[in-house]
Amino acid sequence: IDNLHEAMVLLKMKCAPERRKATIAVSVSTSSPTCSLDPAEGSNDPFQIVISLHMENTTQLDRAITLCTNGTVFAPSTPDAGIDTLGLGTISPLISTEAPDKTIHLGNFKPHAARTSNQKSPNLKEREHLHLLTIPANGEVQVKHNLPVSRMLKYDNHLGRKDLYPGESYRFRLNPDYVGTTWWCWGDLEGDLVDKKLSAWQEGLNPEKVEKPTPAQVDEENWVLGGNPAELAFEEKTGEVGFQFVE
Repeated sequence: IDNLHEAMVLLKMKCAPERRKATIAVSVSTSSPTCSLDPAEGSNDPFQIVISLHMENTTQLDRAITLCTNGTVFAPSTPDAGIDTLGLGTISPLISTEAPDKTIHLGNFKPHAARTSNQKSPNLKEREHLHLLTIPANGEVQVKHNLPVSRMLKYDNHLGRKDLYPGESYRFRLNPDYVGTTWWCWGDLEGDLVDKKLSAWQEGLNPEKVEKPTPAQVDEENWVLGGNPAELAFEEKTGEVGFQFVE
């Protein structure tokens, strides 16, 4: 892998419990128990997949954690930029509860980010296509992906709008291969990390062969080093989630 933050399936390494720095609880839900098959034109209340993250256990109380979300289900979907997180296989197909052979496939693409001049910057904050997310020390953070019926059917070659009916129920779950991170550190992007540089160097894997800032550089240039991804655990708490189509 030339750039770990572009990897589409996470490399997950085992870690002894005593080395674990924190455990992140992950849950998934929908913005509503029902999804309208024919929403009103111009509706500003789209059906959404909602992913919530909160700190379940930590070795540093009252400290937030910041993650790189690229290549995970936590990455934002930005259609205008051609980024569709749900089209990367990050969640399962939508499976009919009445007829399990009837499924809606959301896509399983493996896109490559456009090369930019700052893509190899040692400071992750300077990388144009890299996304960061802070999980607060207390409370939770949510990531929301719009999923109207038109998007559900966008990449499915077998089903169309005529094949979906009011009263039908569907279920899905997160794909565990996309629950995790390739880089993390202690701190809050809007708090103690505001004036910090986030070093692409990290404990454990260093696929980009980034040079580690010296202690003097860390102090003088405000660098923050990445922690070992193996020492951050993610536990998916929800399992399957269901919703029903309505008119």
